[in-house]
Amino acid sequence: MRAVLTFHRIDDGAGALSYPAQRFRALLEALADSDIPVVDLSTLLDPGTARGLAITFDDGHASVHDVALPMLARHGFPAHLFLCTGWLEGEVALPPRSDGALTWDSVGRLHDGGVAIESHTRRHPDLRTLGDAAIDAECAAADEMIERRVGRRPRYFAYPFGYHDARVVNRIGARYAAAFTTQLRPLSLRDPAARLPRLDAHYLRSPLVFRHLAGPLASRYFQARRLLRILRRTE
Repeated sequence: MRAVLTFHRIDDGAGALSYPAQRFRALLEALADSDIPVVDLSTLLDPGTARGLAITFDDGHASVHDVALPMLARHGFPAHLFLCTGWLEGEVALPPRSDGALTWDSVGRLHDGGVAIESHTRRHPDLRTLGDAAIDAECAAADEMIERRVGRRPRYFAYPFGYHDARVVNRIGARYAAAFTTQLRPLSLRDPAARLPRLDAHYLRSPLVFRHLAGPLASRYFQARRLLRILRRTE
């Protein structure tokens, strides 16, 4: 199994974007006890990698630094943060949250602690509604700010809301080594680099699932959940 896990905030708040800290700790412990390596995206996407999981976070919630980073460090697990830079700069308000945004100082500590900072645009727009020049401007502003603050230009991208179409994919694919959607499934060798799936942590709340993440039970579970999302037109 090769898959990318995605989280937003690690807290006990209500809503699909929150993932309880106690459960996050249990998930990491289950992964540490499993035979599935937790790797960075470059390793996971290498054609020679047959099995592995990568951990990602979206937006830039403070709990990624305050709660998740110490737990990741305990196990030596790498991770990636898809950062919406405009949220930190006060240019945009993301959906209601209980933990607030990161600061640039905490982003720097995440970078130093093994969490690679990637791009999630400047203002988190639906890129399908923007012209080509505006898409380029959103990405360039975020990339340049991240490079200036942490000294590394983003290699990877996550589509805001997961929204994309063929034009957006072509535009983003020319800028980044890979880009990620919200399609709920593991990676496949047939997936285009600019349209890769991830497993949303919202569906990783049962210990039965994350303790057997590479087995047939989890595979059938994610297939069923994805079918429901497709039928509800949420994917």
